[in-house]
Amino acid sequence: MPAKVLDGRYKLIKQIGAGGFGHTFIARDMRRPGSPPCVVKQLKPASDDPNFIREARRLFNTEAETLEKLGNHDQIPQLLAYFEEDKQFFLVQEFVEGQSLYDELKASLPDVSDLENASQERLLAELANIDAPARDKQLSEVEVLKILKDVLEVLEFVHSEGVIHRDIKPDNLIRRKKDQKIILIDFGAVKAMQDANTKLAADEKGESRFTVTIGTPGYMPSEQCAGRPTYNSDIYALGMVAIKAITGYGPTDLPTDLATGELVWRDKAQVSNGLAMVLTRMVRYHYTQRYQSVRDVNQGIATFATMTEVERQATTSKIVRSTILTGTTNLANSQAETSYKSSSQTRRSVPASASASSNSGVLFLFGGLLAVVAVIAAFVLPSMMRNNQSSVIVNNQPIPIKPITTEASSNPTTVNSNAPVNQVVALEANKEFLVIPNKILGDATHTYTVQAKSGQLLSTAITGSGLLFTILNSQGVPLSNAVNVMNVDVPIPADGAYVVQLRGIGGTTEIPYQLKLGLKDIAIAQPTAIPTSTPLTSPLVPPTPTTGNPPMLTPTPVATPTQAPPPPQIEIKVRKTP
Repeated sequence: MPAKVLDGRYKLIKQIGAGGFGHTFIARDMRRPGSPPCVVKQLKPASDDPNFIREARRLFNTEAETLEKLGNHDQIPQLLAYFEEDKQFFLVQEFVEGQSLYDELKASLPDVSDLENASQERLLAELANIDAPARDKQLSEVEVLKILKDVLEVLEFVHSEGVIHRDIKPDNLIRRKKDQKIILIDFGAVKAMQDANTKLAADEKGESRFTVTIGTPGYMPSEQCAGRPTYNSDIYALGMVAIKAITGYGPTDLPTDLATGELVWRDKAQVSNGLAMVLTRMVRYHYTQRYQSVRDVNQGIATFATMTEVERQATTSKIVRSTILTGTTNLANSQAETSYKSSSQTRRSVPASASASSNSGVLFLFGGLLAVVAVIAAFVLPSMMRNNQSSVIVNNQPIPIKPITTEASSNPTTVNSNAPVNQVVALEANKEFLVIPNKILGDATHTYTVQAKSGQLLSTAITGSGLLFTILNSQGVPLSNAVNVMNVDVPIPADGAYVVQLRGIGGTTEIPYQLKLGLKDIAIAQPTAIPTSTPLTSPLVPPTPTTGNPPMLTPTPVATPTQAPPPPQIEIKVRKTP
């Protein structure tokens, strides 16, 4: 039977797919030099229901219009033709030579001969795991990052045109053979954002128009299942593709947290904390807690996923130094000024050499020797004369000690309060609180990542009106006792990275805040008496209520001002003048 030719030019060669709306063929364009291959999609709905056919035709037309609009991008197939023949609709687009991620990740079936020669132990192990979900091939972290960057590049273009793809999955991502780039195909499920709020139209009988569920289970977030997709619905699907590639398990084979609905996948892969944090945020159950745009995802990858441990430590050190630089600089300047005054007074108390003051032509070496002798004399002569000096006892009043704080400097570095903040903070256990000053708009999100160990207590507090924060564990799941709070002490259950996610509660006013972070070992944490010279309301230790269940500690009583010991007496010796 001769091959069918459509529109007098497209010769069908091979069927490569079939779905609910039609078939897909590889064809050759007989009117172009060399008869290059192309892809022909035929609208052939699986149901004869008129409403179903009408909806299929609408989606088919949408795909043609979208490809015409987006086909100029190098990673989107170009639309070549769109026509109707024998009451059937056909769409012709560019052929991409390559392999889909679905085929690339699919694990090969074991050879039957291998099982015949297998030991009894192996056969028993295979039988024990016969009901376990199938695990496909796993890709390395570098390969997954390459896929993410490729798809994010084309998604940024698609979203900029006001279009949501709605069906990102391994089957629709083709690794192009000539340059190994990822190509995004199958725009039959796209949704234009300008129609996002359009309700189903009713026909003349008052019945709603027939609709179909768009998307693939496992790669489709909750808001898309409800018919309200957003831009970060595509981000969710791409995150699921990356998790599938790095774990080998499909989304429907991975468990979810019953309390939060979040996907539990971290224990199924060897992955760095940085990439795990990015992927976890991409696939958060509620769309408001995900990255809101492709630009945010790229920023998260640049901040966490592509940094080596050395670079991450260097960045952390810079962040910490920037928060305490002014306080330590002022302290150092104060100490240097005191030291300078003291040394100046010492030098003035030593009589100068007469020959040095009268002879301006003395050699440099001789002057250096005189300086050495003068310094030695400044220390030796007072000690020799001390025995002949009378002593006078003077009551010295206690000097109030100003507490040293690591809070913000008088001129903190200004940042864009509307931009997302993602910082890694290095905290040392059993040290003073670290104070991070910043500003935030009501619709922005600031995150601070802290490495903590099991058995430690993470203390957090926020000062500033209209602000709340949530602490997330290494899986990106909020801790039950640290959701939308202003201050909390959280016992650390397991080693890992914990994220303090700060968010405004509405409004567009810029709000300054100070985030205070502290980390201590519960096992060795003991309260210490507060010196009488240090104010009890030190800004370094905010009064944060404990929401966890740390061990009960018996505080040491603090002496009241009336019980304080008398100020120390200083002995001052007065030199007698002859």
